Amino acid sequence: MKDRVREHIYLAALLHDIGKFYQRADKSFSDKTNELSDSVKNIAGLICPLNNEGRFGYQHTVWTLQFLTEIEATLKKIPDFSQNLFDGEKNQDTIFQLASFHHKPSTELQALISLADWWSAGVDRRVKLEEENGDIDAIKWGKNRYKQIPLYSVFNGINEGKGKSAFGLRSLSIEKDGFFPNDVNCPQDGISQEKYENLWMGFKKEFDKLPTDTFDGFAESLLNLLKKYTWCIPSNTTDMSNVSLFDHLKTTAAFADCLYMYKQEKPDDFIYQNQRLTLKEGVQPVLLLGGDLSGIQKFIYNIASRKAAVSLKGRSFYLQLLIDSIIQRIIQHPDIKATLGHVVYSSGGKFYMLLPNTEKVKSAIKGLKRSIEQELWKQHHGQLVVNMDYVPFAYNVGGKGIDFENQKNQEIGLLWKALAENLTSQKNQKFKNVLLSEDFFKVQEVGGDVKVCAVTGIESSIDKCVPIDPKEKEEERTYVLKKVKEQADLGKTLKDADYIVTYRSDDTNKYIKNKVKIDIHSAGIHNYLFDQLELTVDDADFRNITSADTCRVKRINNTDFLAAPLKGNGCSYGFQFYGGNKQAQKDGRDKTFEELADGSYLGVLRMDVDNLGSIFIKGLPDKDKSFSAYSTLSFMLDYFFSGYLNTIREKYEEDVNILYSGGDDVFAVGRWDKLIEFAADIRKDFAKFVGREDISISGGIAIVGDKFPIAKAAELAGDAEHNAKSNSEAKNAFNMFGETISWKDDFGYVERYKKEFVDLIKNENLSKGILHKIKTYALMIKDNKEKEKRGDRKNMSYLWHTSYYLSRYMESHKKNQSVYDFCKNLRDKELLDTRKYELMAVAARWAELELKENNVEQNK
Repeated sequence: MKDRVREHIYLAALLHDIGKFYQRADKSFSDKTNELSDSVKNIAGLICPLNNEGRFGYQHTVWTLQFLTEIEATLKKIPDFSQNLFDGEKNQDTIFQLASFHHKPSTELQALISLADWWSAGVDRRVKLEEENGDIDAIKWGKNRYKQIPLYSVFNGINEGKGKSAFGLRSLSIEKDGFFPNDVNCPQDGISQEKYENLWMGFKKEFDKLPTDTFDGFAESLLNLLKKYTWCIPSNTTDMSNVSLFDHLKTTAAFADCLYMYKQEKPDDFIYQNQRLTLKEGVQPVLLLGGDLSGIQKFIYNIASRKAAVSLKGRSFYLQLLIDSIIQRIIQHPDIKATLGHVVYSSGGKFYMLLPNTEKVKSAIKGLKRSIEQELWKQHHGQLVVNMDYVPFAYNVGGKGIDFENQKNQEIGLLWKALAENLTSQKNQKFKNVLLSEDFFKVQEVGGDVKVCAVTGIESSIDKCVPIDPKEKEEERTYVLKKVKEQADLGKTLKDADYIVTYRSDDTNKYIKNKVKIDIHSAGIHNYLFDQLELTVDDADFRNITSADTCRVKRINNTDFLAAPLKGNGCSYGFQFYGGNKQAQKDGRDKTFEELADGSYLGVLRMDVDNLGSIFIKGLPDKDKSFSAYSTLSFMLDYFFSGYLNTIREKYEEDVNILYSGGDDVFAVGRWDKLIEFAADIRKDFAKFVGREDISISGGIAIVGDKFPIAKAAELAGDAEHNAKSNSEAKNAFNMFGETISWKDDFGYVERYKKEFVDLIKNENLSKGILHKIKTYALMIKDNKEKEKRGDRKNMSYLWHTSYYLSRYMESHKKNQSVYDFCKNLRDKELLDTRKYELMAVAARWAELELKENNVEQNK
């Protein structure tokens, strides 16, 4: 039986600060033309505490109440949700009061939401009134600053930074226009009331489209709608101007639910006194649960046959579905019954969520962990494992820090570090539950005719294998396991898919059965892909299926997610960013690696953010450390890598494929020269997105022949990325042609001289031999470094060899002024510096390959 009070608390907490959005789009409280009704205005004194000037403080709560009165009819459509909710005389904890009274609570449940609000923000506003007329930083915003101040980038203050970039006000999108933050130097750089009005109108218009046939469907769809419209709104314009309203609403709702469920189990652990709810000493009512999917990179690219490379994209997308499905299984467990709003972060094979620290929840996690581990073993034979663990915690009663395990009043970053260490230790006990089970040691025989899966290398009976391309002749066929064929088909269909429809039960409808489907057996989840027409055209077959119950409909890389309502009950609607859903095409199919290389070399690229662990643990300044801030930071990273990266790739749609992108890293393949440009664009746009150079991204590229084994190439790219991160403590580097170069100081230098080499060789008759000479002499520099390590004398002859060679070349090219001047600059300046000589060798190798590429193009 559902706990209706729990639903009311969650929804009230999710909407408790929606009034901040509404207030900023409306006229002031004293303006008679505002949207506030007289009945709402008349009870402002009950919900707004007085500030130091004797005026109503926290006036946004009045607009929260106004919004709830406007949506009352919508809420009453939700089955079993409206009983006695709107009669304040009979019930002092209506949805109205729970959401609006959090700054002046009059009941224990209202005080619980106030406590959750504090925990989310990391600031106890129960004892500090909002300074509505104060100023922030050096900018004199004036009395309406709460409407003007934008969402400052959460990256501004990391590692004691002094950035001042902020995001504009717009609905969430991965389009380039309006994506990047801009510096704010004066009030004119802030937000206009008109923009708030337009954004609010868009929100209200889409709110009316939310499904109301079940609470779960309504709440999850609302969560996605809030994400779309409040991601760019500052939660608070005094002390949380770098935290989005969405992340504050989401984490407040999660905390409220956790506190309520823990209170149901252990009510004596709370103290309610003077309209304040506090915890007894030592009580830790919330769990920070973490999950980490290990084996991602090897699972994607470690394939036994090159012909099976068509499965790569599908296998990558399968991993995203796997994590999503595991999260669904956790939150839908009957003893947990959480929401997607409990998930603080999910991307890049990792997830973190807030759950109640109850015996039922901990027992459920233990069972889920064992079950998922065993299912993953059956499905993937040790290739993939999900490590899960949790840390109980509470905000310190007397301080501002976190109490967890046996530690008191600690920084929130140390809580994340403790969980990360627990997850790392889990990796040393992989498949512990599998090894302890009786079935593990039973003989697994494969009788009769057998085939070896060309992707996994697993030997299996012939009835469990299928040809990856049925059109091939029998003697040329490549066989894979049926589940691998599903993954390959998934990748092929992904390019045309606009929606993912997810079910818990296996629907038997013939139309559904004929769709591309991927089952996540370890989570009991079934996923189907649909294109736009199949789901939105009025007479589409699928829209007439009334058995479309209890499903999730998510739009891929598009936030216009309410365009395809289904006739079934219990559906929720949302959107999901996914890096690389589109692949380079030829004749209506994905290009092969050979076709991507286009007669030249293939590049394999790997990149990720530098020192991200350190940023999470200790990067945020103390005043900004809160769960809302961490949620905002996580969202911003995922927004870039899972969402915007697709926009960067559009420039290279014929030559580059993103095989994996999410969290903070990228794995891509493509034509070598275009892939270098792609990497440089990622680095440039990431620096622009975070608004600074010291939060950086490093990477490495392996350049190989088009028939080179992809698994080995990915390994080489991984080595190159590792070498780039060994550049210095700051990292911020790129490794190409075996040399690590700094993005900030070296890459532009190398690229400039590469262009000069190419231009002079193509147009001014500069000999290609100069490229070979520079590369050869540069090898002596590398050899000298090894000699220096051994204490041997260095060989400096490369300097006079270079000078002699260039002098003779200049003598024979006196009449070609551009060639003469170029060589003179190399001899007398650039090549006298050891580091510049190494960089010049990189430029020479780059130019050499590009010239070869040009010759190939000319001969086609």
